[in-house]
Amino acid sequence: MKILIVEDDQIIREGIIEYLSEFGYTVIGAEDGEAALNLFNRDINLVILDIQLPKINGLEVLKEIRKKSTLPVLMLTAFNDEAYKIDAFTHFADGYIEKPFSLPVLKVRVDALIKKHYNNVETFKYRDTEVNFTSYTATVNGALVDVNPKELEILKYLLINEGNALTRSQILDNVWKDTDDAPYDRVIDVYIKELRKKLQLDCIQTIRNVGYRLERQ
Repeated sequence: MKILIVEDDQIIREGIIEYLSEFGYTVIGAEDGEAALNLFNRDINLVILDIQLPKINGLEVLKEIRKKSTLPVLMLTAFNDEAYKIDAFTHFADGYIEKPFSLPVLKVRVDALIKKHYNNVETFKYRDTEVNFTSYTATVNGALVDVNPKELEILKYLLINEGNALTRSQILDNVWKDTDDAPYDRVIDVYIKELRKKLQLDCIQTIRNVGYRLERQ
């Protein structure tokens, strides 16, 4: 997941970036509203947006984002005035957190928004391939293909993070989670090879010295 943090206070901005990066998030920062809009693109999965920003304030940035995307936006504010909160929600913010805040609490809010917006992927289509993650079935050219459940869980994780490079360790940690039978990270290569072969998924790219990325053209 790629997160854009928009905060003019350098210490706060860099602190959030460093903290969330420790949990596998890819985090980039912007120091003002103008920089935020320049960085905003289809690869961003979530925005943490301060209201009081130089050049273009956070509410105006939110309005511009909503013209193009429904991705989750979490507002940061030092204001207690309800008018700011009402304005933010009127323009479809997904929540707000008041300063000062703890980084663990911020992470919980981020995790919840990511889960809400991205973990509900149930189907996948690519060329002649169709996958249903609810029934754990897959077809190619209409013919049923025998796939391993873990193969599909890896595919789903790649899909949730489409456009972002994932390390083998990230895939292991998120697909196997806390189970005792997690394999060595190189086993991921075998699963990826099978996905490409069985489901004709040339959209799964190898990122040298990093891992894998799913990106449909």
